[in-house]
Amino acid sequence: MHEVMKKLIYILLALVALLPAGASAEGLFVYPSPPDSVMNLQPRCDYIISRFWDRCNFDQALVHPAEFNKAFGDWVGIMPHASADTVHASIDRLLARFVKKGADKTLALAQLAENWVYSDTSQLYSEEIMLPFATAAAHHKKIDKKERAHFAAIEKVLSSTNIGCTLPDLAFTRADSSEGKLSDVCRGSVLLFLNEPDEPECSFMRIRFDTDPNTRELIEDGELTIITVYPHKADEKWTSAAKDYPANWQNVAIEDFDEYFGKARAPQLYFLNSARKMLAKGMSQDYLLGAFKYTNENRAKK
Repeated sequence: MHEVMKKLIYILLALVALLPAGASAEGLFVYPSPPDSVMNLQPRCDYIISRFWDRCNFDQALVHPAEFNKAFGDWVGIMPHASADTVHASIDRLLARFVKKGADKTLALAQLAENWVYSDTSQLYSEEIMLPFATAAAHHKKIDKKERAHFAAIEKVLSSTNIGCTLPDLAFTRADSSEGKLSDVCRGSVLLFLNEPDEPECSFMRIRFDTDPNTRELIEDGELTIITVYPHKADEKWTSAAKDYPANWQNVAIEDFDEYFGKARAPQLYFLNSARKMLAKGMSQDYLLGAFKYTNENRAKK
């Protein structure tokens, strides 16, 4: 049901790109309207995103928070259908204007972004959109220290785990109490598996990976490394359970895992390269098992 609702929301958001001339944020300012000659969805969205705030009087808008909130929501709602370059350029321009208006204005903008794209109730969740707003608030020296710390924590998570970012070389502890860093064990493609020993879904996932012939073959050939991560300090519960995990996996505890990944709930899967660059995350196990099968079939043809 959740996925169906999500698709319906995106369809409705796409219709925003076709707003008739004169559409506005409760009369605050008129949104840009693409020329009739621009027919395709992405170019229409690019046109709107790049010009969205041109007619906005921000001094007036900021004293009408409800209307400005609606406009901000309409703006980010169009972003999934626009090109990435256009979206980033539009965000950068808006932030540049707000930084000059003072700490309270920059903080308000970051809070709007968190509400629309990074909260539990966000209809459009986007780490990519959130990151520049978090960075702006985290590094504005005149913003309250507590608020800066809040956005600095968000920035830390997003800059470490966003697609294309490089995960820091985190220290870990093995079940035998030996210690190491991720760089010691990242070989080939790396599947980082957030794992809780007493979570039934994690147990089922471990069994499926361990018994899958394609996964086993990729590990044996050095093409894949599976790293199960216990996101706490190594304790007796985990060390006892980890003794039964596959011997050809890397099974580690990372005490400060949450600092870089946020409050992720196990199981979660992250796909990295050997240099710890984040390539993908949030994939299903079925998707990965299919990808491993496809990879093996293509290796066999060579």
